[in-house]
Amino acid sequence: APTTAIRVDEVCPYREHTLPPGVQFGRVIGVSPTMRMMYPLCARLAKSDVPVVIEGETGTGKEQLAEALHEEGSRASKPFVVFDCTAVAPNLIESELFGHEKGAFTGSIGLRKGVFERADGGTLLIDEIGDLPVELQPKLLRAIERSEITRVGGERSIRVDVRLLAATRRDLDREVQLGRFRDDLFHRIAVT
Repeated sequence: APTTAIRVDEVCPYREHTLPPGVQFGRVIGVSPTMRMMYPLCARLAKSDVPVVIEGETGTGKEQLAEALHEEGSRASKPFVVFDCTAVAPNLIESELFGHEKGAFTGSIGLRKGVFERADGGTLLIDEIGDLPVELQPKLLRAIERSEITRVGGERSIRVDVRLLAATRRDLDREVQLGRFRDDLFHRIAVT
């Protein structure tokens, strides 16, 4: 009877990865293998200006990681501004992000700078970006792509130099599939 021989060669022998020695990155402390493997990546991200999306459950330290990325980077001496999409009434989010001119809407008695202007030169963390109303997502995308904003009620564009970090408890891939988060905005902020 004919026989079949199968030969298996080990091409890349399994080696246990050596864990990096550090147990913290800036203000973030963790000794688990997963955390220790993450710190070298965080150090590289801190030295760059690429946008970063931090996903995780509530209470996992997303804002602390964002602060550490800011503090360990070249913008550490510049502002670190946090904007929480869930802490502002939906009808005021645009004004909080981009600012507004005097008289832009009822109750706007003076000019107000938005978080992009306040973070100019530094880092802006948009917390819970997955909760940003869909109708405002194109305006955020435009601000990120052009590095400029227009205040509500304003006519002129204002240049801003902001490193963008975003945090969310939501799975943004899934939110895109469900049509609740724009895919072009997701791909712009989730640089791979």
